[in-house]
Amino acid sequence: MNKERISFLLKRYTSNNISREDYDELMACISRSVNDQELHELMEQEWDGLNAEHSFDDIQREYLYQKITADPRFSLSTEPPDKPVFHFRRWMSVAAGIFIVLGIVFFVAYRAKFTPQQQAVVYFEKTVPYGKKIQIGLPDGTQVWVNSGSKLKYPSSFTGSKRELYLEGEAYFDVAHDEKRPFIIHTGKVFTQVLGTAFNVKAYGSNKVSVTVARGKVSVALKSKVLSVLTPNECLSYNQVSGDSKKYTVNASRLRWMNGDLIFDNITLGEAAQVLERWYNVKIAFTDPKTKDNHFTASFLKHENIDQVLNVISELSRFKYERNASDITIK
Repeated sequence: MNKERISFLLKRYTSNNISREDYDELMACISRSVNDQELHELMEQEWDGLNAEHSFDDIQREYLYQKITADPRFSLSTEPPDKPVFHFRRWMSVAAGIFIVLGIVFFVAYRAKFTPQQQAVVYFEKTVPYGKKIQIGLPDGTQVWVNSGSKLKYPSSFTGSKRELYLEGEAYFDVAHDEKRPFIIHTGKVFTQVLGTAFNVKAYGSNKVSVTVARGKVSVALKSKVLSVLTPNECLSYNQVSGDSKKYTVNASRLRWMNGDLIFDNITLGEAAQVLERWYNVKIAFTDPKTKDNHFTASFLKHENIDQVLNVISELSRFKYERNASDITIK
C-alpha cells in the first residue's frame, strides 16, 4: 500500500474535498487493510485530530464500529487479525468517526453531484368564486368537489410516500384507495388523513374546522396529537383558537351540496346567511342582530334560486327582507 496515497485520500476526505472515485478507493483500502499497521496509524492520527473537537466515548465507538461493519463495503476478513479486537474496533471506529462527523456535509454534496435530481413538485391552485362550485379529478383518481369561496392547492402528480394537499373552505373528497400512500388534507393546524374513503372537510376562515365521514375511516389530528378517528356518520368539530373539539353523530346522507342541494339542519339564521352569501354571491345584512340567532331546518333541491330560498326561510323564521340586486336586507 502507498502510504502517501492513503494519507492524501484521508486528508481529502476529512477536508470534504474528495471525489467519488477517491472515496471508493479509500473505503476499499480500509476494508482490505485489517492488519496494515501504517493505515491504522494514519487513521489514528485523523481520529486524534477529530476527537479533539468531537468527543467519542467507548460506547459511541462500539456503536460506530457495529454500524460501519454492518455495511457490506466494510465486511471483516475471515482470518483473525494480528492485533487485539479492541484495537481493531478502535481503528474501524476511526473510519466511522470520520464518516459520522463529516458525513452529513459530504453526502449532501455527494448526492447533489451523483444522484439524479428529482424535479420540483408543481402545485396547482383552484380558487372557486362565490356562486360557483367545481369538481376536480386528482392524479391518483381521487375526485374532489370544491364549494363556493374555497381554495384547493394540490400537486400535479403524487410522487412521494404521501398524497398531500391544502384546503381553505369546504370540499368533499372521494379518495382513491392506496394503502401505501396515505391521503392528507391540511387545513390550518389540522390535518385529516385517510387511505381511501369519502368525507367532507369544512374550514372557512381561520377558527373552526369540521370533518364529516360518509364512508371509510378518517383520522383527524394536530401535529402533536390525534383529535379523533371518525367512522361513517360521525363528525368532528375543532376550534383552532380555543383548542376545543367535539365529536357527534350526523346523517352523512344530508351531505348533498355537491349535487346542488342546499340543506339547513337546525342552523341559525346568521350561519345560514354566510352559506347563502357564498352559494349565491350575495351580501346579507340584518337590521336587528337578534334575528341572527333564530334556528330553522329546511332543504332546497337542485339549485333553487335565491328568491325561492329566502321566501321559504322568511316564512319559517318570521322575517321580511328586501333585495336590491345582490344586496339583501333582513328585517
